[in-house]
Amino acid sequence: MPQRAPHRYEAFGLNIASDFAVEELRIGEADTPPDLTIIDRDLGLPLPTPQQGVVFDYKDPGGVVMAWPGVAAFRFVDENTIWARKYDEAPDAYFAFPLLGPVMAWYLNMRRLFVLHASAVQIDGHTLAFLGDKLAGKSTTAAAFVRAGASLVTDDVLAIKVAADTRPICLPALPQLKLEQSAAQAIQIEGATALPLVMDAFPKRQHKLASMATEAVSMDCLVQLERGGQTPKYRPMDSAQGATVLNRFSYLPRFGNAPWTKEDHARHFSNCMTLSKQAHIGTLSIPDDLSALQDTVDMMIKTLREMTP
Repeated sequence: MPQRAPHRYEAFGLNIASDFAVEELRIGEADTPPDLTIIDRDLGLPLPTPQQGVVFDYKDPGGVVMAWPGVAAFRFVDENTIWARKYDEAPDAYFAFPLLGPVMAWYLNMRRLFVLHASAVQIDGHTLAFLGDKLAGKSTTAAAFVRAGASLVTDDVLAIKVAADTRPICLPALPQLKLEQSAAQAIQIEGATALPLVMDAFPKRQHKLASMATEAVSMDCLVQLERGGQTPKYRPMDSAQGATVLNRFSYLPRFGNAPWTKEDHARHFSNCMTLSKQAHIGTLSIPDDLSALQDTVDMMIKTLREMTP
């Protein structure tokens, strides 16, 4: 009988068994059969060198391989199993960087979830997601809502169950927000713990929250963030515009070299169109001045109440 993985976690609606400690995740039920098992074992191929750079091999017959030289390598064996091997010289804290980003995004897509690069919160009975380019302020805006009493749903990877005949459902991730120092100083979240910087050159510090949303929740509104101006403003999009935005900030195009099938593309297109019709999608302009974030929160809460009775 194989040895049971020593660590149990919960994230994205999954019970995860892992040979590796991943302190960023919520503790899971030890007696619940795991949906995903992360096994520490040789991948059956040499680990890439720094000269080779990051490797995304979608054609390996043993399962897709992703590797970050000096950090860790992963093989997606099936929908319930990932093999992983950490480089000997890599600090333990590095392991979560690829695991909770591209690795988890690919895995959730394998499970036929719609995956967005986004942050999301639940407030006043509504779920609101923030989309945007790098440095658009997704985590900072989410932090302002959490300070105002919202529950964090996710920061960075948003997994949504999309179906034509039911409301879209988003799955809670992990109780952490990545914030730059200026944002962390401007937005004081009660009970949050600032963790040590994992890398000196990395501009954002993880802040572990005392609590978060732990149940799957309906996806009500998604907004593309824009910076600038003096006052916050929400502008709705039609479903065609919304679908385009969802496609732009989804993870599938980020794996552009993957051998996607016609079925994969059809499912992705259907998810974009269905979600754009089932949820409210718009643009949220937020002032550059961090002290004005509470105005953004107040305005969006009022907007959510009006659009989602």
